[in-house]
Amino acid sequence: MCNVNSYTEAIKIFLTKDPLEMSGTAGGDFVAGENAILINYCNITCRVDCVNGFITCPGEPERVLGKNDKTLILQYLTFSSGAAPRGNWLSFIQLPSGINHHKPFTIEGIEPLAKEFSDDHDRFITRARELGGSEIEMGDRGAIIPVFPKLPLAFCLWAGDDEFPPNANILFDATAPLHLSTASLYVLGIEISRKLTGAAPR
Repeated sequence: MCNVNSYTEAIKIFLTKDPLEMSGTAGGDFVAGENAILINYCNITCRVDCVNGFITCPGEPERVLGKNDKTLILQYLTFSSGAAPRGNWLSFIQLPSGINHHKPFTIEGIEPLAKEFSDDHDRFITRARELGGSEIEMGDRGAIIPVFPKLPLAFCLWAGDDEFPPNANILFDATAPLHLSTASLYVLGIEISRKLTGAAPR
């Protein structure tokens, strides 16, 4: 998904922006004395150094983020429009140019959810809550996760029956394209799916 080049490029662009403006727009907190931005990501507070773009997650114990996570945090801070969530949901195929990558998104992000939680929807809700999510009425079981302050994702499951196998979906708030590109939302949806299923650290 994300590679070294995209992470390096994300840092480079982040460092050209005004930290105070970015933090206000994205829903973070600018700590002037430390020249750093604090931003919430999947229920953890991340510290972004505005001198070098390095990201840490202070806490007990300190959380370690993968390169995908760090790239997405930098991109969100850099490109967020400040638009508030509308509560109107779009599937990936409805995002700008989403149809071009819908099949791999389904394979990498949606199908693992359906497989992992096909017979244990309660565990799905527990995992979602660990990421700061809350249950919503969507599908047979659904949860909304505020991945970033102004960018929630919704995840829903359907139990299978004699005619249809278990299914799942990942939905994006209608304002999502105002915060991240479709390419970044592709990575974001899959990354949070992997956190839910346990394929990536939470």
